[in-house]
Amino acid sequence: MDAEGVRRVILALPEVEEYEHGGLPAFRVRGKRFATMLDDEGVNLMPGEAAIRMAVATWPETCTERWFAKRRSAVRVALPEVDPAVLDELVSEAWASKAPKRLLP
Repeated sequence: MDAEGVRRVILALPEVEEYEHGGLPAFRVRGKRFATMLDDEGVNLMPGEAAIRMAVATWPETCTERWFAKRRSAVRVALPEVDPAVLDELVSEAWASKAPKRLLP
């Protein structure tokens, strides 16, 4: 998967808005950021602490935890190596963690 493929997956979700955060493309739903593109090699997803731990434990070859302000706040997903189905699952989980309940399936 490449950065443009990730962007397509993210923008296909309901009410997603792309914007710039720290000079990088980022994505939010209803004002809550759930993803930031780092470069062509990775994306940070914010699905919540439990989901971050699960992703790192389940897919250690493509997922690493990221800490900001002394807390586990994102999972970095290595794009060239990640299985597209895994990426879809992680993106959906990050989106769902921030989306209003009325948007959830």
